[in-house]
Amino acid sequence: MRKRSLSRFLKPTQLNYEFVERFLVLLISVVFIIVNFSKKEEQRYLRNHVVDFFSPINIIFQIPGNQINNLKDWTNNMVNLKEINLELENKLLHANNALSEFYQLKVENEELRSLLNLQIPQTINKVVSRIILDPSDIHSSRVFIDVGSDENIQINSPVFNENGLLGRVIDVKKKSSEVLLLIDSKSSVPVMTDTTKIKFFVEGNMENLSIKHLPENSIIYENELVISTDVSGYFKKGIIVGKVVKDKTYNYAVLPSAKKTDSVYVMTVNYEDQKKILLENYND
Repeated sequence: MRKRSLSRFLKPTQLNYEFVERFLVLLISVVFIIVNFSKKEEQRYLRNHVVDFFSPINIIFQIPGNQINNLKDWTNNMVNLKEINLELENKLLHANNALSEFYQLKVENEELRSLLNLQIPQTINKVVSRIILDPSDIHSSRVFIDVGSDENIQINSPVFNENGLLGRVIDVKKKSSEVLLLIDSKSSVPVMTDTTKIKFFVEGNMENLSIKHLPENSIIYENELVISTDVSGYFKKGIIVGKVVKDKTYNYAVLPSAKKTDSVYVMTVNYEDQKKILLENYND
């Protein structure tokens, strides 16, 4: 009976296989535990040896990963640099615009100060305005200013910039006026030399001012200042017109002191209002 049960146990059944596997696992575990406590130095040496052996291989396998990480970092840096560069460019653009606006305001302020300090005959009605200039007609001898009858601008009112007389008003609208420049061929202004007091007329020729009706045997000098007279009735005496020069034919002419390209700001004066006020005060 005992032999039969033993032989049955030794037969290769599923239960016997599981028993054997568990026994072997338990045996191996016990062996590893015993070895672990009894062979610590040998294990440490073996572990270090294995690490040293596989270390170069590990480094080789890490190279692609490191390269990929480096490429990723480089890409991120480039993206960040582009964003920073774009931000700096925008800041620089805003700074340049602000600087340009500052210089523009500074130039305009200096032009206005020079215009207000211009030495002209005394008047009570001064109106500062801007030139409306068409770039396609830069050589035109007429310009428009952005003031009109609303600011009491009148026909024949003289127009100045900071360098002197520019022209006179020939047409007035509600918000704008047309100015005939001195260099226009239809412009004729009575003037005289400031030093020798010789009187004559100047007419425009698109470049200089031609001298007309100069008295015989009169002597004028080059670079002598030329000023307006009150013969015409709409200009006051003493307004700077230009200076005496010699033209290409070595004849005397007058170079205008003021050009429309000198400044966008001009000043219009009205001496007629002053006459009316003085006359009213006199009658009162």
